[in-house]
Amino acid sequence: MVKTGLTFSLVTVILLAAGGITFSAQIPQPQVAQDVNPPANVDGQRNDPPPPGAANFEDCADLYAVLYWTGTLQDGVFPIKPESSTDHFDVYCDMTTDGGGWTVIQRRVDGRLNFDRNWADYKTGFGWVEGEHWLGLDKIHTLTSQNSYELYVELQDWEGNFAHAKYGTFSIGDESAYYTLNIGGYSGDAGDSMGHHNGRKFSARNRDNDGSSIYNCAQLFSGGWWYNNCASSALNAAYFQPEDYHGDDTGPGVRWYHWKGYYYSLKATKMMVRPQNFVRKL
Repeated sequence: MVKTGLTFSLVTVILLAAGGITFSAQIPQPQVAQDVNPPANVDGQRNDPPPPGAANFEDCADLYAVLYWTGTLQDGVFPIKPESSTDHFDVYCDMTTDGGGWTVIQRRVDGRLNFDRNWADYKTGFGWVEGEHWLGLDKIHTLTSQNSYELYVELQDWEGNFAHAKYGTFSIGDESAYYTLNIGGYSGDAGDSMGHHNGRKFSARNRDNDGSSIYNCAQLFSGGWWYNNCASSALNAAYFQPEDYHGDDTGPGVRWYHWKGYYYSLKATKMMVRPQNFVRKL
């Protein structure tokens, strides 16, 4: 498949007439790609120079206000530069779900991207931010350490149903702490399948930090996660088409236990974060 290259046209915002507040910023405007996945065997890492104004926005919530007041609010790929980051990087901004302002950190769509990766890949990130990707543990830590963040998990099954889990608290430690998960404050209709993993270190297939004395959970599930002997949730696990998945006979798939049980492999997942103090625009 051919993917349209992502380019940025720049709109200079001089004045936002909202209570006399003046903004001066350069806003990158995304083009919509024809395909949500990269070409075969390509991990999408842009090496373009940062667009002017990229350093003005620490996350998608920071960008949301400017897009909202200029009438250009839309989902898409934008460059951000968190407070402690040494450089900008591209993220997918969800500006519509549950009030918007979300920075996407993980997405599964159709299984074309391999998530059975080693520690280094999970650390730096892989995939294509328009489609299937893992943003990277270092970037997720950088994001969630600059403010108090919440997490939104969107799930889809093969029958066309959606469910979500929202956590009022979400952050991860740095690499010296093995990217330990801090999560709590569940709400939603998918059930709490990440609370079981709170306080756990991250594991990848070549770095076993799980709570099991029997399994290497990351190898068993074919994907990195905060395993705890082993998993109530595993959104980076092996991806299966319905005709290839046969429950217990096949083994673990993309799991959210409290919605679909241990032996149902989900069709699509999305994980995204935003600051707890985000103010929704009506």
